Amino acid sequence: ALKRFHGSSDYRREMEDIQRECFALDGEKPKKPWQLFTDRGVRWQLITVIVMTMGQQLSGINAIYFYATYVFEQAGILAEKIPYVTLGTGVCECLTALSCVRSNCVGRRCLIIGGYLLMTLWCSVLTFSLTYQELYSWMPYLSMACVFAFILSFGLGPGGITNTLTAELFVQSSRPAAYMIAGTVSWISFFTVGMLFPFIV
Repeated sequence: ALKRFHGSSDYRREMEDIQRECFALDGEKPKKPWQLFTDRGVRWQLITVIVMTMGQQLSGINAIYFYATYVFEQAGILAEKIPYVTLGTGVCECLTALSCVRSNCVGRRCLIIGGYLLMTLWCSVLTFSLTYQELYSWMPYLSMACVFAFILSFGLGPGGITNTLTAELFVQSSRPAAYMIAGTVSWISFFTVGMLFPFIV
Protein backbone atom coordinates (compact mmCIF):
# COMPACT_ATOMS: atom_id res chain seq x y z
CA ALA A 1 0.00 0.00 0.00
CA LEU A 2 2.85 2.40 0.83
CA LYS A 3 4.59 1.54 -2.42
CA ARG A 4 1.42 2.32 -4.38
CA PHE A 5 0.83 5.54 -2.43
CA HIS A 6 4.38 6.96 -2.35
CA GLY A 7 5.86 5.41 -5.46
CA SER A 8 8.60 2.86 -5.76
CA SER A 9 11.41 5.16 -4.60
CA ASP A 10 9.98 6.83 -1.46
CA TYR A 11 8.06 4.11 0.32
CA ARG A 12 11.12 2.45 1.95
CA ARG A 13 11.89 5.51 4.10
CA GLU A 14 8.27 5.65 5.28
CA MET A 15 8.34 1.92 6.04
CA GLU A 16 11.53 2.32 8.08
CA ASP A 17 9.90 5.13 10.12
CA ILE A 18 6.87 2.94 10.84
CA GLN A 19 9.06 0.01 11.91
CA ARG A 20 11.28 2.24 14.06
CA GLU A 21 8.23 3.65 15.87
CA CYS A 22 6.81 0.15 16.29
CA PHE A 23 10.02 -1.10 17.98
CA ALA A 24 10.28 2.01 20.17
CA LEU A 25 6.71 1.58 21.45
CA ASP A 26 6.88 -2.18 21.90
CA GLY A 27 4.47 -3.09 24.71
CA GLU A 28 3.49 0.52 25.51
CA LYS A 29 -0.22 0.88 26.13
CA PRO A 30 -2.28 3.67 24.52
CA LYS A 31 -2.48 6.72 26.78
CA LYS A 32 -5.67 8.26 28.09
CA PRO A 33 -6.42 11.97 27.39
CA TRP A 34 -5.85 13.02 31.01
CA GLN A 35 -2.45 11.27 31.00
CA LEU A 36 -1.27 13.60 28.21
CA PHE A 37 -1.95 16.64 30.42
CA THR A 38 0.41 15.28 33.08
CA ASP A 39 3.13 14.04 30.68
CA ARG A 40 5.90 16.65 30.48
CA GLY A 41 7.34 14.96 27.38
CA VAL A 42 4.37 15.98 25.22
CA ARG A 43 3.50 19.32 26.85
CA TRP A 44 4.54 21.53 23.92
CA GLN A 45 2.99 19.22 21.32
CA LEU A 46 -0.29 19.32 23.25
CA ILE A 47 -0.18 23.11 23.62
CA THR A 48 0.55 23.44 19.89
CA VAL A 49 -2.41 21.22 18.94
CA ILE A 50 -4.81 23.03 21.31
CA VAL A 51 -3.76 26.51 20.16
CA MET A 52 -3.86 25.53 16.47
CA THR A 53 -7.29 23.90 16.84
CA MET A 54 -8.72 26.90 18.69
CA GLY A 55 -7.17 29.25 16.14
CA GLN A 56 -8.72 27.29 13.30
CA GLN A 57 -12.21 27.40 14.79
CA LEU A 58 -12.06 30.96 16.17
CA SER A 59 -10.53 32.45 13.00
CA GLY A 60 -13.98 33.41 11.72
CA ILE A 61 -14.37 30.67 9.12
CA ASN A 62 -17.33 29.14 10.94
CA ALA A 63 -19.04 32.52 11.20
CA ILE A 64 -18.70 32.78 7.41
CA TYR A 65 -20.27 29.35 6.95
CA PHE A 66 -23.00 29.70 9.59
CA TYR A 67 -24.05 33.18 8.60
CA ALA A 68 -23.02 33.39 4.93
CA THR A 69 -26.50 34.57 3.93
CA TYR A 70 -26.42 37.32 6.56
CA VAL A 71 -22.89 38.40 5.56
CA PHE A 72 -23.87 38.62 1.89
CA GLU A 73 -27.07 40.53 2.76
CA GLN A 74 -24.99 43.05 4.71
CA ALA A 75 -22.61 43.28 1.77
CA GLY A 76 -25.51 44.43 -0.42
CA ILE A 77 -25.82 41.32 -2.64
CA LEU A 78 -29.30 41.00 -4.17
CA ALA A 79 -31.50 38.48 -2.31
CA GLU A 80 -32.14 36.30 -5.38
CA LYS A 81 -28.38 35.96 -6.01
CA ILE A 82 -27.41 35.04 -2.44
CA PRO A 83 -28.03 31.24 -2.80
CA TYR A 84 -25.67 31.14 -5.79
CA VAL A 85 -23.07 33.22 -4.00
CA THR A 86 -23.34 30.96 -0.94
CA LEU A 87 -22.80 27.98 -3.22
CA GLY A 88 -19.58 29.69 -4.29
CA THR A 89 -18.22 29.31 -0.74
CA GLY A 90 -18.48 25.53 -1.13
CA VAL A 91 -16.75 25.71 -4.51
CA CYS A 92 -13.88 27.64 -2.87
CA GLU A 93 -13.56 24.90 -0.25
CA CYS A 94 -13.40 22.23 -2.98
CA LEU A 95 -10.75 24.21 -4.85
CA THR A 96 -8.53 24.38 -1.79
CA ALA A 97 -8.98 20.66 -1.13
CA LEU A 98 -7.78 19.92 -4.66
CA SER A 99 -4.87 22.37 -4.57
CA CYS A 100 -3.57 21.81 -1.01
CA VAL A 101 -1.69 18.65 -2.04
CA ARG A 102 0.50 20.66 -4.41
CA SER A 103 1.00 23.56 -1.96
CA ASN A 104 2.19 21.15 0.76
CA CYS A 105 5.77 21.26 -0.58
CA VAL A 106 6.10 24.87 0.67
CA GLY A 107 6.22 23.70 4.29
CA ARG A 108 3.83 23.67 7.25
CA ARG A 109 5.13 26.84 8.90
CA CYS A 110 4.88 28.91 5.73
CA LEU A 111 1.37 27.68 4.96
CA ILE A 112 0.04 28.29 8.47
CA ILE A 113 1.58 31.76 8.94
CA GLY A 114 0.85 32.76 5.35
CA GLY A 115 -2.73 31.51 5.61
CA TYR A 116 -3.45 33.50 8.76
CA LEU A 117 -1.80 36.62 7.35
CA LEU A 118 -3.90 36.39 4.18
CA MET A 119 -7.05 35.82 6.25
CA THR A 120 -6.22 38.95 8.26
CA LEU A 121 -5.72 40.92 5.05
CA TRP A 122 -9.06 39.80 3.57
CA CYS A 123 -10.91 40.52 6.83
CA SER A 124 -9.47 44.03 6.83
CA VAL A 125 -10.50 44.62 3.22
CA LEU A 126 -13.95 43.16 3.96
CA THR A 127 -14.38 45.54 6.89
CA PHE A 128 -13.38 48.45 4.67
CA SER A 129 -15.76 47.38 1.88
CA LEU A 130 -18.70 46.91 4.27
CA THR A 131 -18.05 50.32 5.82
CA TYR A 132 -18.02 52.17 2.49
CA GLN A 133 -20.49 50.04 0.52
CA GLU A 134 -22.97 52.93 0.25
CA LEU A 135 -20.48 55.10 -1.64
CA TYR A 136 -19.63 52.84 -4.59
CA SER A 137 -21.77 50.38 -6.55
CA TRP A 138 -18.92 47.87 -6.90
CA MET A 139 -18.30 47.53 -3.15
CA PRO A 140 -20.70 44.54 -2.71
CA TYR A 141 -18.68 42.61 -5.29
CA LEU A 142 -15.47 43.44 -3.44
CA SER A 143 -17.06 42.14 -0.23
CA MET A 144 -18.07 38.93 -1.97
CA ALA A 145 -14.54 38.51 -3.40
CA CYS A 146 -13.09 39.03 0.10
CA VAL A 147 -15.26 36.25 1.52
CA PHE A 148 -14.13 33.86 -1.23
CA ALA A 149 -10.47 34.88 -0.79
CA PHE A 150 -10.81 34.39 2.99
CA ILE A 151 -12.09 30.84 2.48
CA LEU A 152 -9.34 30.06 -0.01
CA SER A 153 -6.68 31.40 2.38
CA PHE A 154 -8.12 29.32 5.21
CA GLY A 155 -8.24 26.14 3.12
CA LEU A 156 -4.69 26.48 1.80
CA GLY A 157 -3.22 27.16 5.24
CA PRO A 158 -4.82 26.49 8.64
CA GLY A 159 -7.74 24.43 7.33
CA GLY A 160 -5.64 21.86 5.56
CA ILE A 161 -2.79 21.52 8.05
CA THR A 162 -4.21 21.79 11.57
CA ASN A 163 -5.88 18.36 11.55
CA THR A 164 -2.80 16.56 10.20
CA LEU A 165 -0.49 18.12 12.82
CA THR A 166 -1.88 15.89 15.56
CA ALA A 167 -0.81 12.74 13.73
CA GLU A 168 2.60 14.21 12.97
CA LEU A 169 3.39 15.51 16.47
CA PHE A 170 2.41 12.45 18.53
CA VAL A 171 3.60 8.86 18.52
CA GLN A 172 1.04 6.09 18.05
CA SER A 173 0.47 5.45 21.76
CA SER A 174 -0.49 9.12 22.37
CA ARG A 175 -2.24 9.82 19.07
CA PRO A 176 -5.82 8.66 19.91
CA ALA A 177 -5.84 10.67 23.16
CA ALA A 178 -4.42 13.72 21.38
CA TYR A 179 -7.15 13.46 18.73
CA MET A 180 -9.79 13.27 21.48
CA ILE A 181 -8.43 16.44 23.10
CA ALA A 182 -8.16 18.25 19.76
CA GLY A 183 -11.69 17.17 18.80
CA THR A 184 -13.13 18.34 22.12
CA VAL A 185 -11.40 21.73 21.83
CA SER A 186 -12.59 22.00 18.23
CA TRP A 187 -16.24 21.35 19.06
CA ILE A 188 -16.24 23.66 22.09
CA SER A 189 -14.79 26.46 19.93
CA PHE A 190 -17.23 25.62 17.13
CA PHE A 191 -20.18 25.83 19.56
CA THR A 192 -18.87 29.08 21.05
CA VAL A 193 -18.67 30.77 17.64
CA GLY A 194 -22.14 29.57 16.69
CA MET A 195 -23.69 30.87 19.90
CA LEU A 196 -21.79 34.17 20.32
CA PHE A 197 -21.57 35.48 16.74
CA PRO A 198 -25.18 36.87 16.64
CA PHE A 199 -24.57 38.74 19.92
CA ILE A 200 -21.21 40.07 18.67
CA VAL A 201 -22.95 41.38 15.53
